[in-house]
Amino acid sequence: MNHKDELHVSLEHHLLEALNPLPTILPDDLTAELAAFISPPSTLILHSTLLKISKWARSPAGLKALNSSSLDPQSYSMVSLLAGTRTSPEKKFPTYLAKDPEAERRRAADDRKAVSTVINGVLSVAGTGFATWWASGHTGLQLEWRALLATCLALIVAFAEVILYMIWDSRRSPKKSGRTPLVVSTKEKLVEDKVDTVDVTATSSSTEPPHSALRQRLTQSASTPHESLPG
Repeated sequence: MNHKDELHVSLEHHLLEALNPLPTILPDDLTAELAAFISPPSTLILHSTLLKISKWARSPAGLKALNSSSLDPQSYSMVSLLAGTRTSPEKKFPTYLAKDPEAERRRAADDRKAVSTVINGVLSVAGTGFATWWASGHTGLQLEWRALLATCLALIVAFAEVILYMIWDSRRSPKKSGRTPLVVSTKEKLVEDKVDTVDVTATSSSTEPPHSALRQRLTQSASTPHESLPG
């Protein structure tokens, strides 16, 4: 049976010790399935196999078989079986590149500015149309002319707002740096930190003024007990 696409977990030493006594008390089908992973021992085991064992350990027949073999049923719950294991250790997942926090903050700020700009543009268009409609009421124009005048002015303002937004959006677009982000592992980071610590210590020792060495010699001389003069 091909288990390539199924979920695997690592078969750790403590998990193997818990599973070794089971083939003699498990049902035949489950014994055959488990034997494929523990004799000879493998580095992986199917998650579905552990789930079947956990379900069997909670059944009345499983509880009776475990108790008769002096085995703790709680040791075969999914929490106990999966403790200390790794999921899909045989798979190679792509490297995760963390996003730049500063770039994320700038993007969020630009998004808020874009939303407020659009809202201001809509309010400007609506305000222009309403103001024109209200002001034209004192000129004696008919309703259709008032509506036409208000619509024309609102369209002019909307066109101007669109042009201004396009100019602003073109200026706020971030320029691509073309640099490839580097991924540094934890071990490399620890080595770099140790090197930095050594460099700082060496630098501070080399930059001590000359009089500090004299002060150290005077301190050592003062701390050494003087020999008593012969009487």
